[in-house]
Order: sequence, then structure tokens, then C-alpha cells
Amino acid sequence: MDADRPHTTAEPAEPCSVTLRSICIGAALIPITCMWLIQSEILWYSSQPTTVSLMPHVVFMLFLLTVGNLAVKRWWPRAALNPGELLTVYVMLAIGSVVCGHDSIEILVSMISHPYWGATPENGWEKFHPYLPKFVVLNAPDIVRGYYQGGSTMYDWRVILAWGRPMLWWAGFIFALVSSLFLINVLLRKQWTENEKLSYPVIQIPLLVTTQTRRLFSNRLLWYGFALAAGIDFLNGLSHLYPAVPRIPVVHIDNLGRYFTERPWSAVGWVPVSLYPFAIGVCFFLPLDLAFSCWFFYVFWKAQYVLTSAFGIAVPGFPFVREQTAGGYLALCLVALWVSRRYLKDLFQHLFGRKELDDSREALPYRVAAVLLLVCLIYIGAFLVGLGMGLEIAVLFLILYLAIAVAIARMRAELGPPAHDLHYAGPDQMLPRFFGMRQEGATGPGLLGPLTLTALTMTWFFNRAYRGHAIAPSLEGFKIAQETRMSARRMLIAMLVALAIGIFGGFWAMLHVGYKYGMEASAIGPGAYFGREPYGRHLHRWITSPEPADVNATIATGVGVAGALALAAMRMRFAWWPFHPVGYAVSGSWSMDQLWFPIFVSWLLKWVIMHYGGAKAYRRAVPFFIGLVLGEFLVGCLWDIHGILAGVDPYSYWPY
Repeated sequence: MDADRPHTTAEPAEPCSVTLRSICIGAALIPITCMWLIQSEILWYSSQPTTVSLMPHVVFMLFLLTVGNLAVKRWWPRAALNPGELLTVYVMLAIGSVVCGHDSIEILVSMISHPYWGATPENGWEKFHPYLPKFVVLNAPDIVRGYYQGGSTMYDWRVILAWGRPMLWWAGFIFALVSSLFLINVLLRKQWTENEKLSYPVIQIPLLVTTQTRRLFSNRLLWYGFALAAGIDFLNGLSHLYPAVPRIPVVHIDNLGRYFTERPWSAVGWVPVSLYPFAIGVCFFLPLDLAFSCWFFYVFWKAQYVLTSAFGIAVPGFPFVREQTAGGYLALCLVALWVSRRYLKDLFQHLFGRKELDDSREALPYRVAAVLLLVCLIYIGAFLVGLGMGLEIAVLFLILYLAIAVAIARMRAELGPPAHDLHYAGPDQMLPRFFGMRQEGATGPGLLGPLTLTALTMTWFFNRAYRGHAIAPSLEGFKIAQETRMSARRMLIAMLVALAIGIFGGFWAMLHVGYKYGMEASAIGPGAYFGREPYGRHLHRWITSPEPADVNATIATGVGVAGALALAAMRMRFAWWPFHPVGYAVSGSWSMDQLWFPIFVSWLLKWVIMHYGGAKAYRRAVPFFIGLVLGEFLVGCLWDIHGILAGVDPYSYWPY
């Protein structure tokens, strides 16, 4: 085994299986999880657990289940859950969370209710009302009022029926979209998991906690790390409630940007320094070259801003960091397909009956998966056309979206970056920049008319950012099944159950919280902002002032593709090449603002440990860093729960 990779679990002593009992437990916990997420991320805007790869609340619940299971094993052994059942619950909670979370249904519910509610004579939103697809938005001021002002209830048939139609349409769309991601994973899993033996760093902690529980929990280093992280968060939580209590600064300790007050250095902008214990622990599992590349390219993007200011470049948007990183994601998809080209050739020959592949261990036979994928994509395309999108644009939209999805799946399988967000750079933003816009009935170079622009806006809820993306935890679920020799088919069933319950659990929790507290009246979080953002930030401007194709932004995307491909080529040619294309793609983001310094610290610690102690010292240190993760997640989530139950602003251990 490569010493730079995390030490994975050995064959578990206990048999592992996906059981009806584990699926029922996961299904019962998902609505609770949805309510927790909505209250945390929308009502109080604290801790934002679905914005990182290893989601704190899911690890928290897995840890409690594992500890409780130890007691059950002692007093009632037959009732104890096996490691596979615990991991099934983990996967189901992860799937339910990303569907409900910060970059999905949390945006959608406010988005479908706000275009009419938020319209005023001053903002002029009535100009785009004729283009809105009526079957997926809600134009009922009396019904929506309670959602934004609170002091009401969703448990009224008038409310349920009014919201029911658009939600059912969107539920079907989300189910088809996410199912298509599951099916892509079915087709790619064997190549990445068995042929290339990718390491899947994100799932190493859940695997170790559930399959090596006694060995891990008996390690003193684990509890040293646990005590350090838990103690910091416990003290800081008390300080949050009682300011007289001293605190240990770990969240936004300083902003290095404030020390650069003169041009061109002031262009560096916001450079927060934080020391999140969990981030240091999670990043210890990253390969050294990726950890180095993440913080190096973060500095690289900041240097571009400084140089832009120094040379006085006045091109709007320059240096187009967002577009460059979007190109990096597209390049990662191309690299993933290129590396898998022989397998994909065999797969296509198998699908058309020219070659036989062994798919007996897969969740579905490859031909069945391919047919179902085609059905899902046809439905998704028809839905997009129904929203008003032109057929050609719908096809391009799906290609770009799936390319980003495959890139995320690949980077999570191979390297496990702690976050991947790509804010405001999805296909809904790329296509208007590439092709330009035009007014209704106008002729000219702009390709995208008001109907297509409106349809693109309606996809905002799953393209705003890509932090909680369902393709990653589902692929990791298949890896968990393979690692523990569980049935991939049963794991797929568990994930589909989680998907369905997560969709309706997310809708329910959003409406419950909205009608009780009010998205505009009491919610600290972005519930109402998510409703305004796509229409005020984009659609109104696009409709009233159509813009031509942005040649500079398009070139920047191409530069990003070329740059990431060049980095990948250098890595394939030279083993010593330290710059990773994944670091290039993920480092120009909001998430990396928060994580660059913990990644640097974790990289430095791991480099020192491996340089002076080798692989043996690295493996010995692993429990300490797992302890950092478990300690912060346990105490941080307990503070989160306390704030929700007590009705007070919770201590936020991430991101601020």
C-alpha cells in the first residue's frame, strides 16, 4: 500500500450486510436530519454541515450509533448492528442530507415561491413573469405570506395543495436527476474502485470507526485528539453564550488581507486564517501533493488579483478566477474519461452485445443501468424543455452538468478534497457567457432568448454551488459495499429510499420552519435570500439588459481547461511533479478561503511526520487526527442541537 494513502480497514471480523432493519433506521433518521439541517443552515445559519465533504452531522450520528451499539453488543448481542448496517445508515444519511441541504432543496423551496412574492414596482420583476413556467412556481400571495412572515402553519389543506403541485413536479425531476448520477456510478464503479483501486479518503474515518471500533477506541492518541478538539469547542461554545468566559481563537483568527493597505497588494482581498480542528484532521488523509496544491493554488489565485491591479488591467471580471476553475472541473472530467478509456471502450462494446463483461457484482447489470440512465436523461431533457429551454441548449446543459458531476466523483474517489463548491460557474452561467442573450423577437448574435434564460434560472438551486453533490456520497456508498463485501444492489436500494425520503423530508422541513418562524421575519439564514438571488442577481438583468457573449470569460474557461490538462499531463509524465490539477480546480472558491490555512497546517504536519518517521509514524498518528474530527463534530453538533432546542443562536464551529 502507498504510504501516502490512508490505512484502510482490513476484512471485518463480523459479517456485513445491508438489511431491512438498517434501511428502516436510516429512513427514520432522515426526516430528523432534514429538520436539523433546515434549522441549522436556514433558521440560525450555523455550522452549515452540508458544505464540506465529510458532513459533521452524519459523522456525529454514526459515532453515537457506534457507541450505543457497543453497549447493545454487551447486553443484547443478537440485537446489535453489524458494521455493514451502521455504514448503510451512514450512506443513507449522507444521501438524504445532500438532497435536502444547502445546495439543493434549501434553495429550491424559496426560489419557487419568490418571483411573485418578491416583485415590487421598484424592482420591475413583472417583466419576466410572462416567461415563468407556471407549473413549477407558486403564485399565491395568501399562501406564501405565512411562509415568509411566520406565525402560521403548513398543516392546512389549502397550504399543502397549493405547494403540492410545484413540489411534486420538482420531486420527480430531482429523483430522475439524482438517479441518473447513481446509474453513472454503477457504470464507472468497477474501473475506479477495482481496476484503478482509488483510495476514497473521505470514507476512511467512517470505515475505521465502524469496522475497527474497539481497536480504534482503545488507542490513546485518538482520545488525545478528541479531548483537544472537544475542549476547544466546549470552551468556545461557553464563551459564545457567556462572553465573560475566555475563548480559544480557531475560527477566523485573523484576516491577512487587512495588512495589505496599498495598491497593488490590497487587491489580495479577504484572506482569513482559521484553525478548524476537524479540517486539520480530515486533511491529514489527503495525499501530500493534493494538500500542497490546494494551498499553493489558493496563493496563486491571490497573486493573479495582485498582478491584475499592478498592471492596471481594467477588463471587467479579470482575471476570471471563477471561469478558470470551472474550466479546471471540465478538464478533470476529460482526464477521468481518458484514464478510463480502455474500460469505457469495453463497456460500450458490452452494451451493444459485442463483448461480455462480468457485472454480477454490480448493483445492476450494465445494460439495464444504461437503459435506465437513458430514460432518466430523456425525462430530464424533456423537463428542461418544458421549463422553456431550447432542445440544443438543454443537451449542452446536461453535458456540462454531467461533466462537472463526473469530475467531482473522480476527485472524491481519488483524492478526497475537503470541499468542492464552484460557486456561480455552472452550466446555467456558462451558457449565457458562451452564447450571449437577446430580447424576445430580436435578431442578432445573441442565441439565448428570454424563455431559455428563464429556464436556466430555474436550475439555479442545483447549480449555484456543488458542495453537497449526490454523485459523491453514492459512489462512496458503492465503495463501502465493495470494501465490506456487501451487496451493491441492496446498497442501491438503500440509496434510492434515502433519496425519496430526503426529497420529501427536505420539502416538509423547509415549509414547517418557514411557516412557524418566517423566512423574512425570524430566520437569520439565507432562506429569503435564496428566493431573491436568482431573480434579482441574474434573470431580471438578463431580461431587461441582454448581454452579448462574453469572449473574455469564454477564453478564461478555455485557459482553465488547458491549464488543468497541462498539469495532468505533467503528473502522468513526471512522478515528482508536485502540482495537482484538482488543487487548481478547487482552490479558487469560497470554501478554500476558509480551509487553505488548515490544509497548510495539516500538510506541514504530515510532511514532517512522513519525512522523519516514515509510513509507520504516519499510521501511528492517524488515530490522533481522527480524534480531532470526532471531538469537534461531537461537541460542535451538541452545541448546534442545544441552540436549536433552546431557541438561541448556536455556537458555529464551521465556517464562522
